[in-house]
Amino acid sequence: MYLKHFHLHEEPFATTPDPKFLYKSKIHQQALDRIMTSVTSRRGINAIIGEPGLGKSMLIRTLLKGFSNKVRFAWIFNTTMTSRELLRYICRDFGFKPKGEDISDLLVELYTFLIHEYEAGNYTILIIDEAQNLKPEVLEEIRQLSNLETVSNKLLQVILSGQPQLDVYLNDPALIQLKQRISLKATLNRLDFENTQQYIHHRMAVAGATRDDIFTTAALEAVYEISDGIPRLVNQVCDNALLTAADEDLQQVDAALVMDLLHQGNVMSAPPAPAKAQPLQTPAPAAPPRADDEQKSDAGMKPADSTAPLPEAVAEIKSDAEIKKAESAAPAPEAPMAAWPQTPRQRERTEPVLELEIADGFDGLDLGRLSIN
Repeated sequence: MYLKHFHLHEEPFATTPDPKFLYKSKIHQQALDRIMTSVTSRRGINAIIGEPGLGKSMLIRTLLKGFSNKVRFAWIFNTTMTSRELLRYICRDFGFKPKGEDISDLLVELYTFLIHEYEAGNYTILIIDEAQNLKPEVLEEIRQLSNLETVSNKLLQVILSGQPQLDVYLNDPALIQLKQRISLKATLNRLDFENTQQYIHHRMAVAGATRDDIFTTAALEAVYEISDGIPRLVNQVCDNALLTAADEDLQQVDAALVMDLLHQGNVMSAPPAPAKAQPLQTPAPAAPPRADDEQKSDAGMKPADSTAPLPEAVAEIKSDAEIKKAESAAPAPEAPMAAWPQTPRQRERTEPVLELEIADGFDGLDLGRLSIN
């Protein structure tokens, strides 16, 4: 292990979503405060959207930690369930075994549980992972669960966590009522180079690093080049780099070591970033025929025959010398990955690390810190 070699007290790039390792940029802190405000105000439904590996689970676990012992939550990972199966699963994950079989009986039992927790001063949160895979009727059931309420407050707070397809999914006219009930939507994006660098330094410091030069600047640039700012891939590359450096008794991780990991197949490079989600659109109706087209048809004019033979192409026979000359003039193939310059990506990030979309009327109270006393 590399912990002793680099004088660390724990692994800085473990795959488990430990909240203490959350890199809180200013916008991350704002998102946490806003989501916390929405939940503590019992506003109902929130959404966190982002590609795999961008830290949705980390954000949610940090949120839950802020409630200390005043939260009861159910976390749904299986998105292939029917509405009835979902209700039974929610009840069991909240800690009680439902007795009813019909949906109406299950709702009564769940409502009784939520009322009890509300009177005890607790917050009940339902987290749906991979929400983009849910069937429309199940999402509609979740919307109706958000209607369980007292005179002034929602009893169940819902967090939909999903990939960018969820954004498109919510634009379906059949789900308009659900979308209208989302108080806050946080969209995670890939980190730029500056944030990737700060992310790595933050995790190293939390793990006990006393030096900030374990990764050279060029190595940080190489990590970014490979990961394209996806935190999960940053963790993978950095963890393997530290392990390799310790095996080779090196005190620093340099760019050559990082790039060797990629060439040897020990780490994977980032896939292309997905295009921005666009609303679903209905095809435009076909345009009516123009008056002059009708006149041409009436006059017996016909379109050109697509089966008519094309004019014979003029073939030019080249000598071997001419062919070789043409090949030598062709552009050289793209340089292999080993020839990449050790510089940050030239394509600048145009979107922020995290985007917030807040429902009308949401005050967005700044709690100052992520904690409920």
